[in-house]
Amino acid sequence: MASGETVSQSVEEYLQAIQRLSLLPGRVSTTRLARQLGVTPASVTGMLHRLADLGLISYRRYRRIALTPEGERLAQGLIRRHRLTERLLTNLLDVPLHEAHQEACRLEHAVSPALESRLADKLGAFAACPHGHPIDASRAEAGQSLLEAPLQRPLTIVSIEDESPEAVRHLAERGLLPGASVEVISRDPRDDALVLDVGGQTEALGRRVAAGIRVRAERRKR
Repeated sequence: MASGETVSQSVEEYLQAIQRLSLLPGRVSTTRLARQLGVTPASVTGMLHRLADLGLISYRRYRRIALTPEGERLAQGLIRRHRLTERLLTNLLDVPLHEAHQEACRLEHAVSPALESRLADKLGAFAACPHGHPIDASRAEAGQSLLEAPLQRPLTIVSIEDESPEAVRHLAERGLLPGASVEVISRDPRDDALVLDVGGQTEALGRRVAAGIRVRAERRKR
C-alpha cells in the first residue's frame, strides 16, 4: 500500500476486527470475522483478498489470517481512536453503554490526529474502554475467559467481547458488565450453560456468551 494512501471505512472495520481477534485465544478465521462483523463468510473472503492485495494482511485460503506490519499499524491506530471515542461518549456525554460502540464506529473515522491527542490528554486516567479492552491496542487482553475461570472463587469481570447493543443490554440486565463481581457455581462440559452467582442472585449463562467474558480471579475476603 502506498504511503499516504487512504483506505475505505469497510477496510478499516476489517483491520480492527482482525486485530481484536488476534489478541484473543483461537485462530483468526473467516467464520469468526463474519460473526464479529455481522456479515456472511463469502463477504469476508472477498474482503480478505482485497486486504491482501493492499498489502495489509497475509492470507491464503484455509491458512492463518495475519496483519502485515502496515496493517497492524493502521489497525492499532483505529482501535485506539475507537476506544477513546467510546470513553468520550460514555464518560463525558453520558451515552448509554449499549449505544457507545455503534456511535463510536460512526465517529472514529472522522477523528484527526490532533483531536485524538486532545482526547488522550482529557481521558488520560483511563487505560481501557468502557467495555474493558485496553485503549493501547498493542496490549494483550487482561484476565481469562469465564469458561476457564476457577470454580467457587470470587471473580471480577474485566471485559466483554461482544459490544453489540443487544449483547450489552443482555449482560447489563444480568449485572455482567466490567467491574461486576461474580462466582462460577458449576460448569459441566455436557451442559450448554454455566451457573453463576451474581451479587447473590443465581444466573445461568450460555457457554458461547461466557466465552466472550473475561474475568480476573480475586482473593476471598475474610
